[in-house]
Order: sequence, then C-alpha cells, then structure tokens
Amino acid sequence: MSKPDPTRNVSWINMRVATEQVAFGEVRYQPGGRCGPRVQRWHQLILLHSGTCQVTVDGVSRELTAGMVYLSRPGCREHWKFSDELETHHSWCTIKPVFFPKRMRKELLQAPWANPASTAWLQLLATAMGLCDHIRNPAGLWEIDLLGLALFAEYLNSADQSAESRHGEEVVSKAIHHMRNHLGEEDCLGGAQTAAGVSANVLIRRFQAVLQTTPGRFLWKLRTERGIAMLGQSDLTVAEIASLCGFQNPYHFSRCAKKLQGESPRAIRQKARQNPLHPF
Repeated sequence: MSKPDPTRNVSWINMRVATEQVAFGEVRYQPGGRCGPRVQRWHQLILLHSGTCQVTVDGVSRELTAGMVYLSRPGCREHWKFSDELETHHSWCTIKPVFFPKRMRKELLQAPWANPASTAWLQLLATAMGLCDHIRNPAGLWEIDLLGLALFAEYLNSADQSAESRHGEEVVSKAIHHMRNHLGEEDCLGGAQTAAGVSANVLIRRFQAVLQTTPGRFLWKLRTERGIAMLGQSDLTVAEIASLCGFQNPYHFSRCAKKLQGESPRAIRQKARQNPLHPF
C-alpha cells in the first residue's frame, strides 16, 4: 500500500519563519483536503482561521472550529480531515519538546487540548509571522525562539483563566458553546438557553455575573466578530456573510461591524487583504 500524501489537496503552504527549535507557518487546504495519518513529533499549536476540520487523535475524533487554538502533543497518531465544502485555512507553531523548560513540558501534558484564541495569543502569532528576515542573524533567531515559547505560555495562561471562569459557571459555558456553533440560526438565543438548562432570567443573571453583559449582547458580539473574520478570510459578499452570521440584513451587520471595529465592512476587508496577518 502506498503511503498517503500528507499534503494532498493543499492549495498553498507557506512556512514563514523557522529556527532549529521553533517553526511558524500557515496553510490552506482545498475542500476535501487530508493530512496524515502521522505521528506528531513536536508540540504544536494550531489556530483555525476558517473552514472546519475533524482530527482523529489516537482513535478519538474531535471537531475543530474557527477561532479556537488546539494543542497537539508529541507521540500522538493523528489524521486530519478538512471541510468537504470550504477551503480551510490555519496557522501553527511547533516547538521541539526538549526546548521547553521542564516545568512547562509538564504543564503542557496536563493542558486542555483546545482553548479560545486570546488577544495576546493572536498578537504574538502575528508578530512572529512577520519576522521572515530575522532568520539572517543570531539575535533574530533568538527572538523567534522566545516568541514561540511565549505563544505556548500564553496558551497555558489563557487556558488557566478559562478554567477559572468556567468553574461553577457551567451554565454560561454551555450557553456560549451553543452560540458559537449555532450563531447563524434565528433562534440561537433560545437554543442557548435550552442547552444551559435554565430559565431566561437565570441565564441573564449568570451572564451579568460572569461576563458583565447579557446573553443577547454577547450573541450579537459573537456574530459581529465572526462576520468581521469572514470579511478577511473569504470572498463572500457582505450580504452573504450577514446571512450566515445570523443578521437580518447586511445593513444591520454593517452597523454592528462599524460600532465594534470603527470601520465599514468594505474598509475592514480592504485592510485585511493588504495585511493578511492582521488579527481580524
């Protein structure tokens, strides 16, 4: 039997920066793309920008969604299956296990396999991906190595903070999980309440206590953020994006985007295309 091609259906691969210890890169898979089976050798963090992915790790299948960061550990057997309908775009950072401090290696073994991408994490990634010319001198290589460690440290830090916020607040976590996966549905808020298993008033009180906002405002912020991300990551029209993200019309989406980002959808898209590493 011939060995599977790990880059089948890859539209482009671009490893932006790499040292002997650390590598940053990004890749786009065409619909139906596959990677593996493979045995992971390094610690790896993967950020899904767009599309979807199902990864099977040591026989256990998991669904990956955009906006989340995923941790892959050395020694695991992986098989990646990307969306059959959409191009899937993701960035990644890999580090040799021996390069981590001993305590950090231990914490990575205990860390959750997935966590939302924090603002600091996105900024560190964007900075590292812009250092292509730094590989020409020793100081630049050290900078890349340290940014890689910082990226993993921020993942551990944000995972700890997420765990603390979820402790005793499973109601909010369940509601948010439903919102993220069904934000394009008209009755997403009602579904979130059902998933949380509480009344509407209890859900409002829990959101206000944990996030200082209401479920409704949180949902519209999620929808707006998803729409802004899609502006830079797809060629869909503003109307199509608005519909997919649960807005009643493109004008509503435009108002929300301008309120959140300070610019119109057209300006946001132009800026994202001029600077593809901008964290929209």
